[in-house]
Amino acid sequence: MKKSVIETLLSSLDNSLRWTGIPARVADEMADGPSVDRRQRPLRWTPIWPIAFSVALVMLSLLWPPALMSSMGVATWVMAPALGSGICAIAPAIYAFGPLGKSSLEDDERESALRKDSFLFCLGLLAVLNCLGQPLLMILAVFEHWEPAHSASVLGSVLMLNGTLFGSLPTLYASWKLSSLSKE
Repeated sequence: MKKSVIETLLSSLDNSLRWTGIPARVADEMADGPSVDRRQRPLRWTPIWPIAFSVALVMLSLLWPPALMSSMGVATWVMAPALGSGICAIAPAIYAFGPLGKSSLEDDERESALRKDSFLFCLGLLAVLNCLGQPLLMILAVFEHWEPAHSASVLGSVLMLNGTLFGSLPTLYASWKLSSLSKE
């Protein structure tokens, strides 16, 4: 049976659309399983490790300052920039591979709302922590008669915690807020 002109035209339009790769990309985005080339995925546990390490460093500098100022402390001061740069390198990698890693220009309404909510949560938490924590640390430094080295170690660890929270917390929030699609 011979095809009509309209069917031939529609078939050629379909073939030209398949040539662009858009139908495969749409089907891949709608699929349940992760694709090979999809980089953004929920990271629910990975951002917790740098945050836990930074919190442990703040607690160590607050509760046990002799550990940072003894002869072992010299090794800590030598390794602190390496550890800080390591965490500073991990946080953007977590962000890039998380659900917020793609450009915001490619977001649909749901992803845009998720991005906005995650950054507002992160910035709100950082504002509360810094507004309450900085005066508390100043009062603690005065009443406990901290040495300048102890104040510097606390300041450096709190600065690292702020950077880690700003780099990892939006990804953590978005990953837990992101609902996974059902298998149906």
